[in-house]
Amino acid sequence: MNSRHLVRLGSAALVFGVVTTAVAGSLLVATIPASASTAAAAGSAPSATTSNATGSAVSTTWTAAQAALGDQGSAGSGAADPDASDFSSMAFTVSQTQNLVDQGITVSWTGAKPTSPAEYATNYLQIMQCWGDEATGPSPEQCEWGAPSASISALMGVNTAKRDLVVGDDPLEDPTLTGAKADPDYLLDPPVTNPFQKAYRVPFRAVDGTLAKSTVDLSKQFDATTTNEVSAARTAGDGSGQVTFETQTGLEAPQLGCGEDDTVGRVTSPRSCWLVIVPRGSHNLDGSASTSTAAGRVTGSPLSETAWRDRVVVRLGFRSVAQSCPIGNKEQRLVGSETITEAITSWQPALCGLGTTYGFSQIGDDEAHHQIVSTIDGASRLAIVNDPLDAATSGGTAIDYAPVAQSAIVVAFTIDYRLYPNAPAHSRDGLQALDLTLNARLVAKLLTQSYQADVPGRAAGDAVVKANPTSIVTDPEFLALNPTFVDSKSDTAPAGLMVALGNANANARVWAWLRADPDADSFLKGHADEWGMRINPSYLPLDLGTDATVDSFPKADLTIAKGGDPDETGYGTLDMRPYMNDMHEGAYRTLKADPNEKDSWNPYGQPKGYTSLGAQIPGSRFLLSITDAASAARYGLPTAKLVNGAGEAVAPTSDSIAKGIATMKQSEVPGVLVADPTSEASGAYPLSMISYAAVNVCAATSQQRADYAKFIDYAAGRGQTPGEAKGDLPDGYVPLSQAMEQGATKVAAQLTDSKAVAAQCPAATVPPAAATSPQTSTAPVADTSGSGTDAGATDVAPADTGTTGGQAAAPATVSGDVDEAAPLNQRTKDQPLSATRLGLAGALGAGIPALGIGPFLIRRGRRLAQLAAALV
Repeated sequence: MNSRHLVRLGSAALVFGVVTTAVAGSLLVATIPASASTAAAAGSAPSATTSNATGSAVSTTWTAAQAALGDQGSAGSGAADPDASDFSSMAFTVSQTQNLVDQGITVSWTGAKPTSPAEYATNYLQIMQCWGDEATGPSPEQCEWGAPSASISALMGVNTAKRDLVVGDDPLEDPTLTGAKADPDYLLDPPVTNPFQKAYRVPFRAVDGTLAKSTVDLSKQFDATTTNEVSAARTAGDGSGQVTFETQTGLEAPQLGCGEDDTVGRVTSPRSCWLVIVPRGSHNLDGSASTSTAAGRVTGSPLSETAWRDRVVVRLGFRSVAQSCPIGNKEQRLVGSETITEAITSWQPALCGLGTTYGFSQIGDDEAHHQIVSTIDGASRLAIVNDPLDAATSGGTAIDYAPVAQSAIVVAFTIDYRLYPNAPAHSRDGLQALDLTLNARLVAKLLTQSYQADVPGRAAGDAVVKANPTSIVTDPEFLALNPTFVDSKSDTAPAGLMVALGNANANARVWAWLRADPDADSFLKGHADEWGMRINPSYLPLDLGTDATVDSFPKADLTIAKGGDPDETGYGTLDMRPYMNDMHEGAYRTLKADPNEKDSWNPYGQPKGYTSLGAQIPGSRFLLSITDAASAARYGLPTAKLVNGAGEAVAPTSDSIAKGIATMKQSEVPGVLVADPTSEASGAYPLSMISYAAVNVCAATSQQRADYAKFIDYAAGRGQTPGEAKGDLPDGYVPLSQAMEQGATKVAAQLTDSKAVAAQCPAATVPPAAATSPQTSTAPVADTSGSGTDAGATDVAPADTGTTGGQAAAPATVSGDVDEAAPLNQRTKDQPLSATRLGLAGALGAGIPALGIGPFLIRRGRRLAQLAAALV
């Protein structure tokens, strides 16, 4: 059995072990494609707003927004507004208002009154997304609102998170709802047990005209798991606040239709929508003080007339969610790693104009390496990779490498401060944290379930873990780097560190960084830190401190925990700390504060089982995920500073990522750079990444080479322009240096140069088994000097060519619609639990040995491959 077979057999065993110990399905989630979209959105912001000079951010004030609303606002209503004086000093900024997709945008404000402590009683903001064609904004009936989580609703006043209206609560509403609100749509159908009961609710009118007012009908449009409404956003003691808001397209929220084609006259453009911010003060709808209510909380729906008049509206322009590439285009399939997906998603609509539809399949790095040298017909001959093919995989085939993107792996987070009253930073209690610092050892602790909170049952039976800190927030090492978390409440803890399932070069990059750090490396090898904390013993057999082939994030602790119900079968690590499908899902779940934990026993389920409690509530969120910088930027997530080899805490900025790229060293393949985890360069971000377009020159047809050349030319040229529009380089990527651009252009030119191709691909070939020559490349030499001079391309004498026996199954071609061509633009929803957990013992009996033998076979196979390569 050769090395490749060992690796594949080990991978199969590992996957089998993971799935069986997860008890049949805890890792499986359904995906729903989301828009990657196309055209720029139509419409402009109301005159009360101003756009910044560098993008589509919009700033406005409450006073200006009220003026734009005219007699619809508080000032023009003719009734005194007791909160108007407090609202008049408020100013708002929305980070992006054009070219929106399903993403996160930042809504920030200043000049507000601080929110009441602990709960949402007074002085907070309510934020929602609405459709509407009027120039001044939407009506309450057109807004996605009224599906709060039960947890946050319990902290708010009566009806403040709902659509319900109460007769007599609001003097601006007709007291009997027979005048302006005589529309029977506001009157709910009375229950059979009380046919004379009258209850009122603001109905929801979908963009297609569908009316929903009953609880059942509303749930068909949106519910607590799908809505993007922000029930309550907290203001700090200094009057400022910030929240990340998810904008939904017509694919995620068809009831709003944002981004769907809308024809007015003879002009068709993507439908725009609205962001509505409703500030709530310290007075009820009738003008009485909140203290007049039993709970001391403001009452009444924000859709009620008195609250609604205080709204601030901002127009949101969306990219089109319609098909972007013309029918009849020739198609060309690309494959590659996740770090390039957001960029290709943006480039695809512009590439359509070149006459070719480029479909992209996101696959694992190893699979991408094997695909381009596969002998299977239809396999892509271009793959986007982060590391070059090794000698065993390439088999001597001529592979050209062109750099097309620079990015980074990051730790994204959504964290709310939860501090005791005597905490030094208590003024931040309940606010979202925007600053976090992690070093390599802290990340190693999180990845190895070494905190009590990351082990089912808090490791009651393991003496080592039981002696460790409860969570990272009680770790002295963490508090020394993050003093604002000192005196956090005792139950504050992250839901682990969310990671993606599978093998990837990005994962290997993280482990290399950890091994290069003396403290983290020592911890991974079993040594205690200065405070006595040790690695979870379940991870010691994996040799994470020495095995350089590790490129996944194993979850090795097989502890099973259960409560007092005799029917409980127990939950394990994969229930409590499940894998994500990919890094993009990790970023999305970080935004939604939903780690998909399934460790809550539901004795009333059919069948009984463990379920998720849903998203964490605002004010108590603590999510961390390893993701790529582009996914984090798309969802507006803050990212942690990481301590580099120079001992500096460095954020993943354009400058620090470029400095991290500059520390890279030449690989064995000329012109291809790989990370140097031992670098101690100042200011360098330690997890910087380069994506290369790797082309199998000789296996590609002349048409494929021409299409690949156009793709590389665009990606390294026009595609390096940062921006929000289709075809631009999205946030999270750093433009290539001039030298890299020129080198990539040279590779593209050689792909269409018959003489250059002939030189690389002589007619005589040797059988794959006999190929012993090293792979060749005409890739550019990257600019690592920082001087910007063109290092050109390195021409290497062509080796004899052939094809390797990598029989990688080719994924289905994805083409045409940009949305379908972007696997990362997906939303993930929970699947129902398995029908039974009674087979747990049997599953563990098969799964545990598989989890043990899988990594062993993978390491053995890779080491054999490395030995074989060294002997060539």
